[in-house]
Amino acid sequence: MLNSKCSLRNLFHHCFLSFVAIAVITTLSAAPAQAQTIENAISRADLILSHNFDQPLNAQDWWTNDGRAQKSAKIAKNKMVPQASVKDGVLQIRRTEGSDHAAVARTKVQFQNAVITCKFQLAENQKFGVNINDPNCKTVHAGHLCRVEVSTKAVVIQDQKTGTMANEYRKLKESGTSKSELAKRIQGKSKTTKRATKASQWHELKILLEGEKIVVQIDNEFVSQFSSSGIGHPTKENIALSVPRMVDIKNLAVYRIAPKQTAPKQP
Repeated sequence: MLNSKCSLRNLFHHCFLSFVAIAVITTLSAAPAQAQTIENAISRADLILSHNFDQPLNAQDWWTNDGRAQKSAKIAKNKMVPQASVKDGVLQIRRTEGSDHAAVARTKVQFQNAVITCKFQLAENQKFGVNINDPNCKTVHAGHLCRVEVSTKAVVIQDQKTGTMANEYRKLKESGTSKSELAKRIQGKSKTTKRATKASQWHELKILLEGEKIVVQIDNEFVSQFSSSGIGHPTKENIALSVPRMVDIKNLAVYRIAPKQTAPKQP
C-alpha cells in the first residue's frame, strides 16, 4: 500500500514538473513571436509622423500645458520656463515645480491602428506616459482613450475610455463613491507588468495599437499585451507625452496600419 502511495505521489510530481516545463517553454517561445508581431506591423504600415527633434518645437505641431503650469505654480509669465524643449536632437520634458498637473507635450496625428516608436531615457524611479486621445469623444474626460506608462519598475497599459477617464467613473469619484466600489468599476481595464528598465540609459519603446489590442516592446523584447474595448476606439487624433517629473525623448515616429481588407460577401 505504501509503495502504491509513493508511486502515485511520484507520478503527480512528474506530471507537475512536466506541466511547468511546458508552460515555461511556451512562454519563452511566445515572447519572440509577439515581438515579431510589431516588426511585421511596421513592414505593412505607412510612416505618417517622424520627429528627430533637430529643430525647436513648432507651435503649430506641438501643444504643451505650460499655461496651466504657470498659473497653478503662480509663476510670472516672463519667468516661466518651457516644460518641453529641444536640445541636441532630444526632446527634454521637465515638469514645472509647483504645477498641479504632469507636464504634457502633445502632437496631432490621425490613425485607427498604428505602431508608435521612440527612444527614451528616465531618471531613477521616474516614469512617463504615452497617451492616445480623441478630443471629439465626449464620453471621456479630455478625450483620453488609452495609455502606456513606462517606469523604471513596470509597464502599465490602460483602457481609459471605459476606465478611469470615463465620464461615468469621474462622476462616481466626485460624488464620494468608496474606493472599493471605484476599483470594481474599473476592474479589468488595465494591466501592470513588472519590468526593470535601467535609469540614465537610452531605451527603445515600441507600441502596437491594433483593434482592441496594445502590445508593448522595449529594447526589442516583448513586455506586455492587453486587450480592452476602449482601445478599439476607431479615431485617434493625437498622442501626448505625459511626464510627472522628467524624461528625455528622441526619434519619435508613428506608422499607420492600413485597415485589413475584407473579402466581399458572396451573393
